[in-house]
Amino acid sequence: MKMIILFTCILGIMVSSYAQILKPKNQLSGLTKLDLGLQGIGLTFEPRISNSVTTDLSFGFGGGYNISEGSLDYDVIKPALYFSATPKYFYSLKKRINKGRTVQYNSGNYIGVRLKYNTPLHKKSDIIRNSILTNIHWGSQRVIGNRWTFNYHIGIGYAHDIDYGVGTIYPAIDFKFSYIFS
Repeated sequence: MKMIILFTCILGIMVSSYAQILKPKNQLSGLTKLDLGLQGIGLTFEPRISNSVTTDLSFGFGGGYNISEGSLDYDVIKPALYFSATPKYFYSLKKRINKGRTVQYNSGNYIGVRLKYNTPLHKKSDIIRNSILTNIHWGSQRVIGNRWTFNYHIGIGYAHDIDYGVGTIYPAIDFKFSYIFS
């Protein structure tokens, strides 16, 4: 009788401890992040829209833009406030999972579209003005350590100066490090 009780207890401990093993994430998740990169410093909420789509909703402070016909200047010294929305389609998640790679913190390659509004903090300068930037890009997001990600993208975009009505095509290059809150 003691052997049966002992066997039942050991079996119960093994089953309950197995249930506590964390399984690797195999789907995208919603994230709240603090970003630091070429765009500036900001907060991002990245909700999961579907099994392969998320959207970065960001706001923060970064440099301002001087846009004219055929040129785009980014001035880090002249601070500006930005708001951006970036839907991202992660096209290779199943392949990534099948290879045993992580998708933690939405790690994977994606195709994205960014819409960004940028407004200067001080209206004293006529060089930095209200602007809208849109781009289409290919990017990658990877987990670094326990609560960090590295994200980069490259593509092509169009920048428009709202105040003067001029615009230009530009190479869309960006990278950022993000600390994950949740």
